[in-house]
Amino acid sequence: MSSLWSWLKGKPSQLARVPTDTVIPLHYLDSSKMFTDIVMDLSLHFSYVLDSEKLVAALEQLLEKPGWRKLGARIRRNSGIYEYHVPTAYTKERPAIDVSQIKYDISLAEHPIGSTLPRPDGTVSISGDTKEYRPLFLRKNSPTKLEDWLHADRAQIVLHIVAFSDATLVTVTWLHSFMDAMSLHTLFDAWTAMLEGREQDIPEFYGEIDDPLATLGVDSDPKLTSDRFEEEEDFILKDRVVTGWKFIRFVFTLLWDLVIYRKEAIHFIIIPPTFFSALRTEAMASLTDPFTDPQSAPPLTPDKANPQTPFISDGDILCAWWTRLTTSSLPRAPAPTRTFQILNVFNMQDLLRTTSPALLPNARSYAYVHNCVTYVQSFLTLHELLSLPLGHVAARLRSDLVLQTTRPQIEARWRLQREEVARSGNPPLYGEGDMQLVPFTNWHKARMFEVNFGAAAIGKANGEEAVGRPRCVMPDATARGMPLRLSGNVSGRDAQGNWWVGGILTAETWDNVKKAVETLNAQAAAKNV
Repeated sequence: MSSLWSWLKGKPSQLARVPTDTVIPLHYLDSSKMFTDIVMDLSLHFSYVLDSEKLVAALEQLLEKPGWRKLGARIRRNSGIYEYHVPTAYTKERPAIDVSQIKYDISLAEHPIGSTLPRPDGTVSISGDTKEYRPLFLRKNSPTKLEDWLHADRAQIVLHIVAFSDATLVTVTWLHSFMDAMSLHTLFDAWTAMLEGREQDIPEFYGEIDDPLATLGVDSDPKLTSDRFEEEEDFILKDRVVTGWKFIRFVFTLLWDLVIYRKEAIHFIIIPPTFFSALRTEAMASLTDPFTDPQSAPPLTPDKANPQTPFISDGDILCAWWTRLTTSSLPRAPAPTRTFQILNVFNMQDLLRTTSPALLPNARSYAYVHNCVTYVQSFLTLHELLSLPLGHVAARLRSDLVLQTTRPQIEARWRLQREEVARSGNPPLYGEGDMQLVPFTNWHKARMFEVNFGAAAIGKANGEEAVGRPRCVMPDATARGMPLRLSGNVSGRDAQGNWWVGGILTAETWDNVKKAVETLNAQAAAKNV
């Protein structure tokens, strides 16, 4: 009857359960709507020919190992609860991975889209829109939403390989509920070990059945009451929850922007090492400037190796630079007092391994392939973003990260999040009613530019890259129900030292960014004359 009702409504019915499948509920964080509404694509451009059969066989063999078999599961929804259904055996009819391949008997440069793939040229350069590359990187029926898995017997990992006479493109597609960037790094490491015949180096899979993070942010009372232990801290942003008219204003402003500026694009900015070196020099100089007004000086984080020197990471600098570049390029200049909330994604795995009580085991012996991320929030007005020195903005980001990522603060954040999700179905929103969100992720620690498929290489590299490593790494995303506008992503640093920073902006904002980049290049050229 339910199937008939679904047919009458024009909606596909969920597939019947296979009785022999092992059913595993998704972990709490994995089942978050934030993750089930995002589909990720990661495309790697290798400038040499790969043996695709070797690549596929190695990944299939990995997913036959105990624990790792979970990664071949099918996702289902049962009475509102998401579950993984793991086949007893992987077969041609129900494979561990969803694989497709295309082979062209031409070079990449001869392909109309392949010839346009971005290449560093020594200047700050901007790639084409990733929409233009999708017909090359993705199969025609590549999944773009949760239902593409729910209503099909599709494995979680979708692998598409495009072979040319001198290059290979490898794209992995997955629902974000499956894993985050650091888990993708873990998966690639294990995949490479299997490819190289180092099966003994593959760590034991952790968290196959039980959720290791089940107690994160949970009080001693399992009913999630508001009771607190004396030693527990309150979350530092607990008094900045957006509710009532502030929330209505935030939603209205968000929707108004979506109505006025409808077109979005994803481009990558390639930052050469010389330009980034100048950015770092500028940022550090502003932090040690003796003439800085003490009232406007940012809180400084000391360098552990040299406590007399302030520390800001490359990621802090890139995030500060991206936010200044994009906010100054908006087609309608916001009020100087408008708040911008920079949401830096923070992976909690290391913290939850090294603080008490430890929720995750040693990374060398165990692999945790799930989501394990939270946000670090920084609030700056437009005036602060554009008037403060670059180093001051970066130092603010670093200071907020230090304050918000202690174990007590992480526990406090997740207490509030669990309570609010249980009450309203949504996580709390912090900040101001007039704010603009700027999500930012840094995949550099995932080392995607260091993926090494050399064991499957045929011949030599067609370029400067070492055989086995990608020339280009391009993450892409399709989101539903949540605008990712103004978001930025560091996909990493390539073998030549170029940083690749991508983002989702309106078409009008990208036009202004391109003009700003032209000015930056002209200024850099003038300095070198």
